[in-house]
Amino acid sequence: MARSRKELTLVEERKLSDYIDPPEGSGVLEASGVVAKDGYYYIIFDNVRRIARIHDSLDRRSRNHGWFGRARKGEGYEDIAFNPHSRRFYLLIEAEKHPDGTYKSIVDECDDKGNYKRRRWVDFAFEQRNTGFEGLAAVRLDRENYLLALCEGNKCRAGKRGRKPGRGRIHVLAMHGKHWKSQATIALPRSVRFEDYSAVAIRGTRIAVVSQQTSRIWIGTIRFRDWSIKGRGRIYDFPRTKKGKRKYCTVEGLSWISPRTFVMVSDLSKPGYPKRCGRHDQSIHVFRIPSARR
Repeated sequence: MARSRKELTLVEERKLSDYIDPPEGSGVLEASGVVAKDGYYYIIFDNVRRIARIHDSLDRRSRNHGWFGRARKGEGYEDIAFNPHSRRFYLLIEAEKHPDGTYKSIVDECDDKGNYKRRRWVDFAFEQRNTGFEGLAAVRLDRENYLLALCEGNKCRAGKRGRKPGRGRIHVLAMHGKHWKSQATIALPRSVRFEDYSAVAIRGTRIAVVSQQTSRIWIGTIRFRDWSIKGRGRIYDFPRTKKGKRKYCTVEGLSWISPRTFVMVSDLSKPGYPKRCGRHDQSIHVFRIPSARR
């Protein structure tokens, strides 16, 4: 895939350990999702089923950082979304074994005080436990609440088929009784040739999707009337080395904080990744879309 014309501009970056301690029994902070709300960044992790809350000043001396709500049993969450109408946080579990024998995602809910409320299965089956829904965004439309759930693999598939670029998919989930059910599927433009998909965020009619493996972000326009994408949108690189090699290898979380600015978080760098990837892992980042005049 040809390199995009522009790179995101890094505004600020800190290790998450500057603000919170790793969970007991673990020396790492495997960040996997973030949502900006009321002056704080709410962050979830692959390795603990709990929410962290970091003040958006990112001042390491501040006492306004810490864990939010109680820890729950389990490995962790894949993404977090907040709906200001329902006053609920939605916490995504990628996929677990369902009583019917298939692998399905789960959405936990807690209120804006961090109190756990309920759990609902998502009525959509995946091929494998570790390749399910990876990103989550909350949408209010015509007095109805929806969740947009981003598949990790292309065409929501696992293995080699899931790595075939140009088939990104987002499921539109609506609540049906005790579970979430897919009402429609949003197909990303074929020009978005990402190997995987790790986060999604909505601001008005603007939609952004991050790829961890490809180390890029796509920004487009969503048409809610028929759950489709208008045009091709635009792709930006994360900052790279002078030779064009990726430095940001584990970006998983994404949230808009202004029309041109995002907050993101990064997972633990994987074994075998270049050392340069580790310099930016387990971190919180603020990126800006470059000016069109540059």
